[in-house]
Amino acid sequence: MFDLGSKTAMASSDDAITPEATMQVLEPVIALLQDLPEQDRRALAELINHCAQEETDPERHLTAWETPETLGLLL
Repeated sequence: MFDLGSKTAMASSDDAITPEATMQVLEPVIALLQDLPEQDRRALAELINHCAQEETDPERHLTAWETPETLGLLL
C-alpha cells in the first residue's frame, strides 16, 4: 500500500501502484514540465530517450520510451 497524501493506493505487488495513483502523482509534474521552454522540454525528452535505450528490461524499456509523450514533453 502506498500513501499518496490523503489518498491510499492498493498495489498488486510490492513495487507497483495503480494507474490512477500514478496519474494523481504525475498530473502536477506534467503541468510544470509543459511550462518549460520548448528547448528544455526537448533536452529532457532526449535524456529520457537515452536512458530508455540503455534499459535492458523490455517492460521498463517500453515505459521509459513512452515517458516523454506521457509527460507532455513532445507537444
